[in-house]
Amino acid sequence: MQRRKFVIGMGALASGTAAVIGTGAFSSVEADRQVDVQVTEDANAYLGLDNSGEANDMYFDTSGDEYAVDFVESGNGGNGVNPNADTVAEDVFTITNQGTQPVEVSLSGSGDLSAQLPGSISAPSSDGITVALAEDDGDGDATYELGVGESVNVDFAINSGTSNLSGTLTIGAEAR
Repeated sequence: MQRRKFVIGMGALASGTAAVIGTGAFSSVEADRQVDVQVTEDANAYLGLDNSGEANDMYFDTSGDEYAVDFVESGNGGNGVNPNADTVAEDVFTITNQGTQPVEVSLSGSGDLSAQLPGSISAPSSDGITVALAEDDGDGDATYELGVGESVNVDFAINSGTSNLSGTLTIGAEAR
């Protein structure tokens, strides 16, 4: 019986000592490592933006490193949308997942621009611009899942009134 008490006592002492001494964990570490980030134009980025190859891609301005949507000039003599009209432009540009994992793509806007759910586009009820991903993945939310190498087009609709409109489009992508 005494031998068992001795063995149990030694085990308790050993575990108590380990708790006091610690497990070798640390509170902080600082280490320098090399990190390289290359910035490239929108067409070559991990979330690639490019012309859709459709008739309305003339409104997608790819002349700079940061691309833009511009309904000011058609290149065929037109200089804007009709006043007090609803204008829909489907397939203006394409978003392509050029990364290494699937992503959930979403759109949001500010200024005169707002986003609609993927899969359908309609002009806002008052002066403004709406944007939507052209396809719906069927999950009922405001995102669209893009697998590696997959693409989705972006549609716009404008309720023009009589004044010029502008806004900022934010394209988000979150890894799945």
